[in-house]
Amino acid sequence: MTVEAESARKSRSFEVLTASGIVALIILMLVMVLHHPVAGQKDATAIVESIARQASAIRFVHGTVAAAMTVMTSLMLGFAIRLDLARPHVLLGAVSSGFALIMICFAVLLDGFVAPELAIKCTNIGGDCVGPTQAMLRYGGVQIEFMTRFGLLALAAATALWASDLVLRKDSARIFGALGMASAVVQFGLLVSGDRLDPHSLTLIVTAQAVWYASVGAMVILRKGPYAVSVI
Repeated sequence: MTVEAESARKSRSFEVLTASGIVALIILMLVMVLHHPVAGQKDATAIVESIARQASAIRFVHGTVAAAMTVMTSLMLGFAIRLDLARPHVLLGAVSSGFALIMICFAVLLDGFVAPELAIKCTNIGGDCVGPTQAMLRYGGVQIEFMTRFGLLALAAATALWASDLVLRKDSARIFGALGMASAVVQFGLLVSGDRLDPHSLTLIVTAQAVWYASVGAMVILRKGPYAVSVI
């Protein structure tokens, strides 16, 4: 009995740690998106100089987002295991989540590290490099836009697939599944609207994601759905 009690205590501690990690990551990602550096100038030279000047902040924000996304993806894959990866839609959600992480990390690499480095090189060189640098930044911006959009679409798909599994259950987990489905609908709506992604739209998308992540965290704490405890 002592061994069982100790095992239950450790399991509960891990669950609390998981839920706490989800909440901390939600807050961290929201803060980073809200503090995303923006080059508001219209003049090419001013834009390059602004990016170079904010290079450290840009790297910090994007590096933090990549790290937070990696940890959150790991926690959500743990959730998928609880749902049972042997089920096709749950497995597809896990694959979509992994694809999303890859796409978003590629976008982060370009936007957070390659772009600032190009701007710094140009400001150090001086002369007539502004034109070519701006052209490369614009080309990179197109890549960043599509990789970010496809990554977020894959993330929304994973949310919908996993939330649908909860909705089909015959217990209180349906409530959390409904919140997840609502989150996915909002994400899809913002992503397929055709508007260019900007800090405002990204904040709305991350907020919608936060609703789903918070729902999973609540399930962990309340021991609902796949986290329900069976009496031995």
